[in-house]
Amino acid sequence: MPQRRPRVLVAGGPVRELSPRAAAVALARGFAGAADLAVIGLAEGGTALGRALAEPDGEFETLSAGWLARADGWVAVGVDPADPPGQGAAADPLGGSSAALGRLVGYALQGASTRQVVVDLTGLHAHDAGAGLLAALGATGDVELGAGPEPLVAISRLDLDAVRARFAGCDLVGLVPPGQTDDLLLGLRGVTSRRGRELGLPAETMLAVDAALERFAALAAPGSARTPGAGAAGGVGLAILALGGRLAGGAAFCADRSGLDRSLGAADLVVSGCDSFDFGSRGGGVIGELARRCEAAETPLVVVSPLIGMSGREMRVMGVESGHPLEPGANTSAALTATGRRLAAGWTARW
Repeated sequence: MPQRRPRVLVAGGPVRELSPRAAAVALARGFAGAADLAVIGLAEGGTALGRALAEPDGEFETLSAGWLARADGWVAVGVDPADPPGQGAAADPLGGSSAALGRLVGYALQGASTRQVVVDLTGLHAHDAGAGLLAALGATGDVELGAGPEPLVAISRLDLDAVRARFAGCDLVGLVPPGQTDDLLLGLRGVTSRRGRELGLPAETMLAVDAALERFAALAAPGSARTPGAGAAGGVGLAILALGGRLAGGAAFCADRSGLDRSLGAADLVVSGCDSFDFGSRGGGVIGELARRCEAAETPLVVVSPLIGMSGREMRVMGVESGHPLEPGANTSAALTATGRRLAAGWTARW
């Protein structure tokens, strides 16, 4: 009786200059002929996320200080974390505005009929509870909404009707940075207190900013101000909730959209790639998400990376079977294929 061919799922993030899907395809080539393959590109935020969502059938566009991905029925948008213009974070870590992201979202919605709008908050340097984003989309108030948190201490009127009308009937999703899905907006455990204490800021500064955000939140979304996730991305999570949206981690959202669990249920082995797999980075949000899902499915996960800096015991504790260094070479695609070929020689022989 002939042996069954192993089923390998290659579900990777970006590696060096390659997009998530391009990296996964290159890695999968090493298994060609030795296994039945499925390929999925994953990312946790930024342009890599945009490309992962757009591939293979959507469109991806680089914008001024941001990116846009779209396909039939949905659109996704985010800022470029390397170039956050006018957000004020460099000068004042508690003074950034989300207005730049709001302008990008407004551009993405022009002439588009969408059932789902995805807003990537992971690259945002803001601390205004989303006031700038809402203003750029049509919100009005009796103070300047796009100048960071300071003017919000005097706000007494806020009108979100025009913004809510733009998202009527849409599934609005805010993708938050890793570990921030439960972040609170206000109080001792809120985003201002935690960020301020990390930076060693004076207590009076933190209290003033927290009071401004509390005043704004009472008008924008009084029922959501203390909801877990409202403090994500400098409080911009609150703005998403105020518009009736929901929050999710970028890697988890990307995995769900791609049907990862369905592919995982049929896989004998999962192979993933990332830029760095050491104790500090732990492979980022993509590897963490894959490890949780692979552990639940009892499917082994192996990781390929240019940088391996964890012991085998540390890998297994986080749910990764093993880590493998990328084959040397200037051509990343060829190096990934060579590494996949090496892995295939060892793993596929088990079936």
